[in-house]
Amino acid sequence: MGKVKEEKKKVVKKKKAAGEKASDGAKAPAEKQPPKPFSRPEMFSKAKELQTLFAPFREAEVNAEILRPRMQTESVENGRGQGLLCGFSFRKFKEVPKAVVFMNAPRSKGGGAFEPTDRFLTAGEQVRLTYTTTVDDSEGPVYFLAKGFFLRKSFYIKEDPNNAGKHWAGPREEAEKKFSKDVLVRGEDIIEIRIDTVNSFPGGPGRTDGQVLERYLSGAKLLIFPGGGGWNQKSTQGNFFDAIRDPLDKYVEREDLKVIDNIVIDMFETTGDITLMIKERLVEGIDHEVARPSVIKKPNENIGEINIKLGFLLYFRMDEGIAESLARGFPKKAGKEVDAYLPLLLERVEDAREQFRVTFRVFPRDLIEERGRNSMERGLKFMPPYALHQGAENQNTFSKLLILLNQRFREDEKPEEDKLKSEKLKASVDKRIEERRGHHTDEKLKSAFQDRVSAKKRKEEEG
Repeated sequence: MGKVKEEKKKVVKKKKAAGEKASDGAKAPAEKQPPKPFSRPEMFSKAKELQTLFAPFREAEVNAEILRPRMQTESVENGRGQGLLCGFSFRKFKEVPKAVVFMNAPRSKGGGAFEPTDRFLTAGEQVRLTYTTTVDDSEGPVYFLAKGFFLRKSFYIKEDPNNAGKHWAGPREEAEKKFSKDVLVRGEDIIEIRIDTVNSFPGGPGRTDGQVLERYLSGAKLLIFPGGGGWNQKSTQGNFFDAIRDPLDKYVEREDLKVIDNIVIDMFETTGDITLMIKERLVEGIDHEVARPSVIKKPNENIGEINIKLGFLLYFRMDEGIAESLARGFPKKAGKEVDAYLPLLLERVEDAREQFRVTFRVFPRDLIEERGRNSMERGLKFMPPYALHQGAENQNTFSKLLILLNQRFREDEKPEEDKLKSEKLKASVDKRIEERRGHHTDEKLKSAFQDRVSAKKRKEEEG
């Protein structure tokens, strides 16, 4: 016992000495601090979280853009709008509280109609909101992407005269019966949207800039089709062709198309926007009636007409490693393994020094190629042809490419020491897999099983 006590005393002395050294020399490592609120991309879905996020709507109206994904698969010019977020409430849906946001009647954006007369909003239709605002604890404005469902059209009164400090929202007919005219003039028509999830992006939406893109992408060119591409033409099958029918080579080698090959891909954004730097006017020199002087000089005032009458297709070659990974996850994409083809819709054109900065958004369906020789559907087509596609973040070619580009860039930027560690770990795992090839029983599991069998036998013998 004496020896044990002496050993314990020695251990205590060593610990004290180590503590004194830490205080005299380098400071002990500080505890890891939790990240600051809204300092990184996050997703929110709980009622308490959404209540904090939506608080600014009551203090000041927040400008937001609204998108109808259903319309994006039917029309290149319709389904995009802009409005003010003026309030919110919480209601129970199947006993679960959900946030309901109030937005004044959206104004159409992009040259088309947000709500065409033959495509009214229907209850349960999915919508997407994007807006920028400052929230408590955030160091600056934060970009938000909210996904939800349209509920109904209502009439909104910010201050309910019968319930101090509360708002009122409901059918206009009910409001006319309940309130006097002087109260009604302070109200407005709104749409109610149930919000399920909100994503935050400090400093704006996620983006991959030219520094990354130029390292792994090359040979970029923009193909412009007079009369439109397959993604902005109508047919008896619906607003968009189920199949273009022509094989890819024939489609991209049309004599009447305009090819701009001296371009730089400046940015990919997670919202589905692509920015190109071009040294010539976009519409100039196209063999089509849309190439009028007024449209050539002021394309932003004619976005709707341009998107209807012209088709834009971006082509580039990918680094072999990225192309191989993309092909494994999406083998039906159009073109050879190293080729990428992205159908685009024009968003805006800005003048820059000696060139033009042109922003497009990715068409929310994938351009794929049916290669079977005996297939009746051979040629280019879209995926999915009929099912609703939920925006460009689900456009396989683009979204998978974004992930692969950023993963590869992070790996390449690692210090050499970390790269060696990763390679050693991978080699060790590969070696272990190869050693265990053909073995179907883990040694530890086998040993444990044998121990249980032995214990059972001893128990039986004792009994």
